[in-house]
Amino acid sequence: MMFRNRRANPQEEREERLREDFSEAYTEHGPGILRYLLSEGMQTADAQDVLQNSFLTMWKMRDRIEDTGNLAPLWLTIARHRMFDCFRKSRRSIPFSAELERIPDHRNDYRELDRALLRRRISGELNRLPEEMAEAYRLTKISGLSIRETAEILEISESDVKSKVFRARKKLMEALADWRDFPEN
Repeated sequence: MMFRNRRANPQEEREERLREDFSEAYTEHGPGILRYLLSEGMQTADAQDVLQNSFLTMWKMRDRIEDTGNLAPLWLTIARHRMFDCFRKSRRSIPFSAELERIPDHRNDYRELDRALLRRRISGELNRLPEEMAEAYRLTKISGLSIRETAEILEISESDVKSKVFRARKKLMEALADWRDFPEN
């Protein structure tokens, strides 16, 4: 019996590449997008649902995606829209996340309480900034997206993103000047 080298057809190769790209995107960007959703005020369970549902939506439209090597901007855009849909359905304004208000139990030291208070204060100051400036800061500093990815999501230039992040950081530093442990980066 003679076996020939079986070559996968182009469709199977494309599906395999898509699975790899999507798996890599989930591993690399999922935690950052989840942090972003939580920083916007979603409860943990809702944020996880939005994260997974937006990923599934992206998977269903995989045949229409040209660059599957860079899925983060598309995923975050879908997740943001789903988040706003979730807030609209629940008819509540975007609240401050209960995750940030959680008070540590007696086993934790006061540093954890300090960090929770600082996160709450930063969140409050971010809410006072112009929306696009705060969004650029959240996407780059909280979600960990690159300047390029943030520019694609916000549909502005990379230099505008850099400028908005710089100004947001400067305003946060000024507003939190009395906070002794505010990190410099």
